[in-house]
Amino acid sequence: MIEIQHDTERLRSLGVAVIAIGVGIAGLVYGRSFLLPLAIAIFLWSVLEAIVQGITGLSIRGHRPPRSVALLLGLLSVGLGFYLITGILLGQVDAIIETWPHYVARLQTIISNFTIWLGPGWAAKVKEAVGKLDMMKQVPEIIASTQSFVINALLVAAYLGFLLVERNYIAAKIAAIFPDEQKARETAGVFNRISLSVQRYIWIKTLVSILTGVTCYVVLRLIGIHFAETWALLIFVLNFIPNIGSIIGVAFPALLALVQFDTVGPFVVLVASLTAIQMAIGSVLEPMLMGNTLNMSPLSIILGLAFWGTIWGIVGMFLSVPILVVVMIVCANIPSWRWIAILLSKDGNIDGEPQKA
Repeated sequence: MIEIQHDTERLRSLGVAVIAIGVGIAGLVYGRSFLLPLAIAIFLWSVLEAIVQGITGLSIRGHRPPRSVALLLGLLSVGLGFYLITGILLGQVDAIIETWPHYVARLQTIISNFTIWLGPGWAAKVKEAVGKLDMMKQVPEIIASTQSFVINALLVAAYLGFLLVERNYIAAKIAAIFPDEQKARETAGVFNRISLSVQRYIWIKTLVSILTGVTCYVVLRLIGIHFAETWALLIFVLNFIPNIGSIIGVAFPALLALVQFDTVGPFVVLVASLTAIQMAIGSVLEPMLMGNTLNMSPLSIILGLAFWGTIWGIVGMFLSVPILVVVMIVCANIPSWRWIAILLSKDGNIDGEPQKA
C-alpha cells in the first residue's frame, strides 16, 4: 500500500513537472515580444557590470576609480559601441541598395551556369526553386523593419535604466526576503556566482569577438570585398553565437566574394583566411582565456543553441550561453536540481568557483 502511494506521488510530481515545463515553454513563445527586450536589457546590464568591475579593479597609484566614474565610462563605452554600429549600418544602406541588383544578376548567372553543369533534369528543379525567391524584395523588407528595431531599442534602454537603479536595492531585498542571515548569505552567494560567471563570459567573449572582427576586417579590406565594415561587424556579432556563428560569419562575405569577382580566386583566399582566423582565435585563444570557468558540456551548448534559437530566433542563439550559465548555477545550488547542473557540466564538477575577470 505504501509503495502504491509512493508511485502515485511520483507520477503526480512528474505530471506537475511536465505541465510546468509546457507552460514555461508556451510563456517563452507567446511572451516573446515582452521577454526579448528584457533579456537583451539584462545582457547589456551584465556587459556594463563587467566593464564597471574591470575599471574599478584598476589601480592608479594605489587609488581605484569609484563606481560612479566606472559606471559613467561603461555607459559611454556602450553608447559609443551602438553609435559605431548604427553609423556603419546606416552609412552603407544606400550603397547596398544600389549594388544589390548587380549581385542578384551575378548570382543568377552563377546558378544558371551551375544548372547547365548539373544537366537538364536538375536544371529545371533549381530554376523552379530560384524562381520562387524574389530576391529583389529582400533588402527593402529588411530596411522596412528598422521601425520595429527602433521601438525595441528604446524599450531595451528603458529596461536597462531601471535595472541599473534596481541594482542598489538587491542586497536589501534579499535580506528582507530571508530573515535568516545564513540563508540570506547563501542566496547572495548564488547571485554573486551567477554575476561573476556571466560577466567573465561576456568580458572574454567581447574581447575575442573584437579581435576576430578586426582581424577579419583587415583581410576583407586587403582582398577588396565590398562593405568590409559591415561584414566585420556581422562577424563580431555572430561570434557570440557558439559554433554556428563563426560558420555563418565566413559564409556571408564568401558568398559576396563569389558574386563580386569574376574569378573564384578571391573567394578561395577569403574562405581560407577567415576560416584560419576563426579556428586560431575560437579554437586556441578563446579556450585558453576561458579556461574552465564555465565548465559547460559542448552538447548542452549545442542543445541550448537549438532550443533558444527555435524559441527566440537569432537573439535567442545570441543569449543561449549566458542563459545556460544562469540555469546551471541555480540548479547547482538547489539540492533536488543538482543533477541538472551535473548533466549540463562538462566533467560533472559544479562546485568550482569562477575566477574573477
